[in-house]
Amino acid sequence: MQIAAHKTLTADGAVKSGPGALVAVALSGGTDAATVVLYDNTAALGTILCTLKAAANESAIFTPALPYAFAKGCYADLSGTGPEVTVVYL
Repeated sequence: MQIAAHKTLTADGAVKSGPGALVAVALSGGTDAATVVLYDNTAALGTILCTLKAAANESAIFTPALPYAFAKGCYADLSGTGPEVTVVYL
């Protein structure tokens, strides 16, 4: 059985390098609205895994019915003022 891992970011960055699967995403908006775009890549380009938006000082959670597989890695492109995203992956 594979154990899930997580990574929390407050700026753009790599979540995981190499193959894996997206299990959940939690986004917290800062002083204005926040958006996170997760890519199947090691940079902010290529196949989009998901896009999540949260209003200022609010949170949004995405949990797919089944994990989303990614091949190259998982990269988070985060926008807004003071946002935080936590990505859970296998």
